[in-house]
Amino acid sequence: MKLRDIFPDLDIDAENGRNIIRGISDDSRLVNKGDVFFVIKRRNFDIFSVLRDIEPKVSVFVGDYSCKRKLQSIIRHKPIIFVDNIKRKFYKTVNLFYSPSQDALEIIAVTGTNGKTTIAFCIYHILKELGRKVSLLGTVKYFIGEKIKRPRHTTPDFLSLRKIIREVKNQGSAFLIMEVSSHAISQGRIKGIRFSHCIFTNLSREHLDYHKSIKNYFNVKNRLFLDNKDALSIINVDDNYGKKIFSQLTKRLSYGINTKADFRAKNITLGRKGCQFDVVVGKKSFPIATKLCGRFNILNILGAIATIYSLGFSVSKAAYAISKFYPVEGRLEQAEKDIFVDYAHTPDALENTIKVLKSIGYERVICVFGCGGNRDKGKRRLMGKIASHLADFTFITSDNPRNEDPGFICSQIKGGFKDENYSIVVNRKKAIADAIKLFFDYKSRKGPGSKKICVLVAGKGHENYQIIKNSKRPFKDSKLIRHLIRDLSLARNRV
Repeated sequence: MKLRDIFPDLDIDAENGRNIIRGISDDSRLVNKGDVFFVIKRRNFDIFSVLRDIEPKVSVFVGDYSCKRKLQSIIRHKPIIFVDNIKRKFYKTVNLFYSPSQDALEIIAVTGTNGKTTIAFCIYHILKELGRKVSLLGTVKYFIGEKIKRPRHTTPDFLSLRKIIREVKNQGSAFLIMEVSSHAISQGRIKGIRFSHCIFTNLSREHLDYHKSIKNYFNVKNRLFLDNKDALSIINVDDNYGKKIFSQLTKRLSYGINTKADFRAKNITLGRKGCQFDVVVGKKSFPIATKLCGRFNILNILGAIATIYSLGFSVSKAAYAISKFYPVEGRLEQAEKDIFVDYAHTPDALENTIKVLKSIGYERVICVFGCGGNRDKGKRRLMGKIASHLADFTFITSDNPRNEDPGFICSQIKGGFKDENYSIVVNRKKAIADAIKLFFDYKSRKGPGSKKICVLVAGKGHENYQIIKNSKRPFKDSKLIRHLIRDLSLARNRV
């Protein structure tokens, strides 16, 4: 595509107008030779500081008139196009160049505070088992056709998402399942995407450092459904916020356990190796056996089954596929026997996860968790209160402290504890090691309940890093747990 094809309404001289444009970029780390580069200001990064470094690769720069003098003093050898509203021009140019046509591609959005990843992976798994070509964009991984990529964000930025959709279509996928975060909705990353299905899992306190109030947070999530009224909405009506969304829609399906719904679970049996239940659809009932544990995962499965059914597949085939579905990495993942890793990093998620462990037969739960730095401070005391009440003992530790003092974060969590059933161990590696030692100490005791104990390491789940200051350091809870258990076993064998 030529430059004048992208900017037909601007006065570009004939020589520059013939320039071949190979791509669009607004990120200096991802710019390729022949790109048009949009100079868009960032909140925490000086975009002007890198322009000279990327100038040899760039075909032409696009900048806002308000920055004209500054840009002309930095860029010496490449043309600059000036526009009045650079963000509006950027969106328009990206849509023109990457043409987000969605013909023959059904895009399914999954949003909510908790459960997005499990539902998205469950739908992806079922469609693959049914022999369909499908792609997935989520917190843990991106699956683009047969390619696997490690994501930078749960939902890609506006430009990356258009590039991915084009790649997904080129790979031949008929379905694309996307986890859609509140940040993605608020920041316009999904603007212009036509979803065929929109799924709502639940809503509880999260990201209030960004949204400021639970009302604002809900309104952002709700916007996905209001902006996509032609899509089929699939709503968890056990959740009060789900009921609000459901009430304003006409093209809709509901799912739940405690509420009358289009897809409802009955005859539930919970166990350590999974659960069994019947899903009731109209007057028909279908038995489900799953390796996932807990009532909240039953809700996730119901949401996935409702979606699969609405796509024209049978519930019985979906049920068979679900029987072969394993827990997603970092989602109530059993790293070692009776030692679990979970991504729970909100008050609601931590409470649900501990309750699940108790519902499947564990009488004692040793908990390890912290809270992220430079994020919602209000949830720290709440999570401490939940752990104090539900866990037998808690090691309060670091999560991703970022630029906050991890000791201070731990002290704020401590404020929620009423009893002395906790220890502050700021070093996460030591906290996990201490929890495992306590676990084996309990296990070695004789008497009732000595064997019905587990460890929950919460907060980071699948993450393979820890953010301290401005650096990401290698760290993975499940990997560390396996090393600690191996070393402990070797030490015991030497005795």
